[in-house]
Amino acid sequence: MVLLSHNHAMALFRRFGWLERWASNSPTQVGVAAASWSVAGTFARGLLPRQVTQQAVATGVVAATHYELAATAWASMQALAARPGERPGTRATLTVAALGVAGGAGISALAQRASDRSLTAAGLGAVGRVTAFSALAGGAAAAWDEVLHRRLGLRPGLDTTLVPAIATGASVVGFSILNRSRRAARFGVVAPERHAVANTNGRAVAQAAAVGAASAVALGAATATEQLAAHLLERGFDRVLGRPTGALGTLAAHGLLLGGLAAAGIAGVSAVTQRVQQRDDIVEPAYPAPPTSPHVSAGPASSMPFASLGKEGRRFVLMALTAQQIEDVMGEPAIEPVRVVGGFESSASVAERARLTLQDMVDVGAFTRSWICVGSPTGVGYFNYSVAEALEYLTRGDCAIVVPQYALVPSALALTRTEEAVELTSLVLQGIKEHLSTRAEQPTVILIGESLGANVALDLSVSADGSVDARRLAELGVSGGMYLGVPFRTKLWKHWRTAPHTADPEAMLTLVSQPDEIDRPDDGTMRHLMVVHHDDPVNKYGFAMVLQPPWWMGPPSTRPPLVPREAKFRPFTTFVLATVDLFNGMQSKPGTFIRRAHDYRIDIVAGLIRAFGFTATQQQEAAVEQALRQREQEWATRRMIARKMDRARRAIEKQLQEWGSNPIDVADLDPTLASSPQGLARLSLISAPPGA
Repeated sequence: MVLLSHNHAMALFRRFGWLERWASNSPTQVGVAAASWSVAGTFARGLLPRQVTQQAVATGVVAATHYELAATAWASMQALAARPGERPGTRATLTVAALGVAGGAGISALAQRASDRSLTAAGLGAVGRVTAFSALAGGAAAAWDEVLHRRLGLRPGLDTTLVPAIATGASVVGFSILNRSRRAARFGVVAPERHAVANTNGRAVAQAAAVGAASAVALGAATATEQLAAHLLERGFDRVLGRPTGALGTLAAHGLLLGGLAAAGIAGVSAVTQRVQQRDDIVEPAYPAPPTSPHVSAGPASSMPFASLGKEGRRFVLMALTAQQIEDVMGEPAIEPVRVVGGFESSASVAERARLTLQDMVDVGAFTRSWICVGSPTGVGYFNYSVAEALEYLTRGDCAIVVPQYALVPSALALTRTEEAVELTSLVLQGIKEHLSTRAEQPTVILIGESLGANVALDLSVSADGSVDARRLAELGVSGGMYLGVPFRTKLWKHWRTAPHTADPEAMLTLVSQPDEIDRPDDGTMRHLMVVHHDDPVNKYGFAMVLQPPWWMGPPSTRPPLVPREAKFRPFTTFVLATVDLFNGMQSKPGTFIRRAHDYRIDIVAGLIRAFGFTATQQQEAAVEQALRQREQEWATRRMIARKMDRARRAIEKQLQEWGSNPIDVADLDPTLASSPQGLARLSLISAPPGA
């Protein structure tokens, strides 16, 4: 009965000749073995737990990449072993496989010693490992082919090609899992409550299974398409050259396809950047009109166009606190704070944008305040609203916050613009310093940045010749600073972490994982305070992780808190898992402040006090914390309601137009209702059930 079922299955497979030809392809078998081997590494713990669907996607991406790399590597070795226009025989294949294993393992071992210091060495090590495994899998495939097909006379099929390939990869998986368990037992498990995969309930597992199945189908379709395209290219090469190209043609076809995919990826990123910039440059329903306050950009006293500020800039100037709101929280007299945004679209010239920003500071009265904060925004032009409000509370409104915008796209797409951002911020600081030199009043100038904003702010210390010296911040007139979630790519951070005495000769910078680790300044001095959580992926991410172990994945006993000690660095796999961590680390809930990953809202008040020496009682600190959470939730609610109401209003108007009806009063769907407490109250009455 079992034999009959097997024969029926084989008969079914034989109907699909292309499937057997694909499975019998030697690079395919090696690719499948590598994909199978790579799966175990994707279940290692990262800085943060992953969702099951994220795990499924990460596993699929890693497996597909290892498939392509190993298949191409083995095709290369076959090309070396074959005569021009021919395929290598079993003996030649096993010989080149043995040489590949020995050579790849040797290169990997030699490069391992310097891989943490040299990206080139790390790259050679990765090439060596891929070569060694591909050669091992290729040699195993050749051995299986010799035994099963030539000696035993079995017809090539899935059971005699892919199954042995998967078994080869599975044997490596078992060895990897055993080693991981041994490392965990030896070095201990930090933060055991942080599992590799979170929320593994029935629904989540079902979703992951669906994603995994879809990924498997997509992977199969992609690999089959790639094989078909490669085969067509090989035939094209043969026709052009007038003779068979053999294994060399296979290699050229795979290489050309990989190059095409890379070019398509670059073009796709460029297109997405343009689309996102256009999408973020909109007037939101909750912020439809310029501000009426004379103390902010785009207000009555300002010449900065409201349309030039971008979505985040418009939010920023319209969300400014009033003196009365500050007094209600602090219980002390306050004045109107000032907010200035140097709109990205105010000028294409960096120098002109800086000039317009400085002029706007004069127009709205920024230089009449005791504190001038240059707020370095993220790529989309966003400066943390909670930071701005906390600063306004703690200074009792006696401050001006200046935000020079250098882009209108998410930070991930603005990484190439940080040098321009540094230039812009430097020009603004120089202009402030020059203006203050002509005045009797001397406000205190401070610098604040979060995420990519912290990157820009700290890199003001980098000179034109590339040297790094934190004292340059003082030369620009900055008395102190607070930098939340310093990104991995910050030049000052890189130099300071490895050589603090060189980058910061006067020890101006202080690093903590939370502000409570240091005391409040008691002598009126200020600090340049860097707050970086131990589990912040933005600080620990890095493109070099594709090949090179990051500094925080050194010997297990030396790793920072919350970094898993049992996790082993794996080229590309670790990078993919870190990318998932990067996404998860930036998730937050309005009004809920927790100390986790890249969420620094809970550190704002304590950080400002410990960086700049602001005075506040415990009751005032608690009141500020409560106000920040409440206002964030209220503003998020207003934006959500306004967005949905605007959608409903436009849908009604469209339907009326289709009916040819006369316009009716849809004031109750006016999105601006959500921009004021009175409007929210009206909305609540409209949506209340009868008798409520």
